Amino acid sequence: MGIRKEGHLRVSPGYCTLQTDDIMDAAAAVNIRYLYPFPSALEAVADKPRLLLATSGGSQLHPFFFQGQMRYPRRTADLLLACSLVSRTRFYHPGELRERLLASADPVVTSGGERLRFEAFSVCCGVYCRLDLKPEALDGEWTGRGTTNVDFNPPMRAALAGVLGSEDVRLNVGADRVELERTSGSTVEKKVKLPVRWLKGFVEVQSYQCRMKPALEVPASELRQLLRTVPEHQTWQKGAVSYIVPAGKGVRLSQREGPKAVAVGAPGRLKILENILRHAKIVRIYSGDDGVSDWELICDECSFHILLSPEAARGFSGEGQALATLARDSGEDLLARIKAQLQWQAKIDPQSLAAHVNAGADAVMASLAMLGSRGLVGFDLSENSYFHRELPFAMDLVEELQPRLRKARALVEEKCVRIVSRRADNIDAYVQGDGAEHRVMLAESDARCTCPWYAKHPGERGPCSHILAVEILANGEE
Repeated sequence: MGIRKEGHLRVSPGYCTLQTDDIMDAAAAVNIRYLYPFPSALEAVADKPRLLLATSGGSQLHPFFFQGQMRYPRRTADLLLACSLVSRTRFYHPGELRERLLASADPVVTSGGERLRFEAFSVCCGVYCRLDLKPEALDGEWTGRGTTNVDFNPPMRAALAGVLGSEDVRLNVGADRVELERTSGSTVEKKVKLPVRWLKGFVEVQSYQCRMKPALEVPASELRQLLRTVPEHQTWQKGAVSYIVPAGKGVRLSQREGPKAVAVGAPGRLKILENILRHAKIVRIYSGDDGVSDWELICDECSFHILLSPEAARGFSGEGQALATLARDSGEDLLARIKAQLQWQAKIDPQSLAAHVNAGADAVMASLAMLGSRGLVGFDLSENSYFHRELPFAMDLVEELQPRLRKARALVEEKCVRIVSRRADNIDAYVQGDGAEHRVMLAESDARCTCPWYAKHPGERGPCSHILAVEILANGEE
């Protein structure tokens, strides 16, 4: 008589365990663990369905997410060099720690949705850039999805600088390396550690970008002409704001705000675009109400974004725009369902996602903002949508790196918050701070506090710990 066996399959994100139990001997069991680098999916590629199955890979996983050729090698090489240049440039010089900080120059590369994205921050963290290589820019094989980070050292920069427009150049991106293959040889950059302040910067930039709107469009040649008149090393007074305003077919700098004006702190930072504007046709400028501006260089097969902080002395890593979103502690079930639907999409469709998770579109957008504050999605102004990418960090660091949020949670736990009145969207409260009690007033679109920190940064750098504490307590009471 044969021995009958029953199988039990247990599935978790990233792996599954198969256990077979011998009915004649309950003690006999075999545990098999399969590791999957990404979720399997049915995708639409060029309007045709394509099944992408993830496998455990046997003894060796596939070493690359993407392997293929650059269709426009000279342009792609120049844009990659610009991304690397941003990561090696300090636009604000406090006169200390320069050399140590310059050692951390590491573009983050994401493979997903049939495109490659390269992201980087300047040394001072006041400038963020992103290069999107769309499917039209690359000809190759997409075998996986993922994010990695590499240091573009001198050998890689020299190889990119020597690329010819007529040359066959291959680009291979894997979980632990980026390879550039030319007829003269190959250059390999291995994965390195990223500075922790970049995690805070990534969390902040998507908080700004999701609120920005298109403001101006200008021919790339006109912007290049303007930048030639901007001094290379001009000293910009701290707190001073300049404006980019329309002027005929192009734009000009102004010290006064006018119709369609875009506020720009330290416009000299735009000089970094001067050498790559020849590759673009149009530059689209986005702005918000907070002095942050985004400049998109639009090419046929790619785009290059540069995001400027309100002034050179303000790095994105020190902002606090994501704090209120991070402080929310509701909707974890919906967040989990949405995370399960994320498959490295280049463009996340909120309506489709809402149908899959059985939730309203507004709730889905709020959840995507929360996932962005946790580093799990970014925002693409070109598409006006979020995209999925998982940063190469331990995500439990996100809240640990926010001292205002940690202090706010401690104030709530220590019962230092008193809500004295609550009417519709208005809350009046008192918070016992260090040696004094501060009054906090929350309205539908405004929040005020009597503490010294708020007096110094009135709503410009996110909420203070007292405002956050009141919001946390108020949300917990709902």
